[in-house]
Amino acid sequence: MMIRTSSIVYLLLALCFFGSAPANADENEVWWAAAQGEAEREGYKLIDSKGLKELIDSGATPLIIDARADYEFSAGHIHGSSNMEFDLGDRMDLPEAKRAVLKELAGQDQKRLLVVYCRSFR
Repeated sequence: MMIRTSSIVYLLLALCFFGSAPANADENEVWWAAAQGEAEREGYKLIDSKGLKELIDSGATPLIIDARADYEFSAGHIHGSSNMEFDLGDRMDLPEAKRAVLKELAGQDQKRLLVVYCRSFR
């Protein structure tokens, strides 16, 4: 079964600024509201770093994908995350090579919780 970004029902997009709290969202209220609206329309949920910690502390074992460039991943990342750089073109459809990597990372569990994060949330 081919994994398409639009068909991943259990996608969580983690807003992770490595230490910056979700309070930043208050400073950009319009931006945050727009992001939440998109998440609702597209069928995923936004969480912040606190929400991710709570998720992991609950015993869940999500696949955590760091969508930043490899040099940023090398500079620091969430423990246990895998690096898979995404660009704007990947938003509509994943190239076959990236699709294969994602499938390999996800393993057999097609319903595994997926957390994707980046530096700037763009």
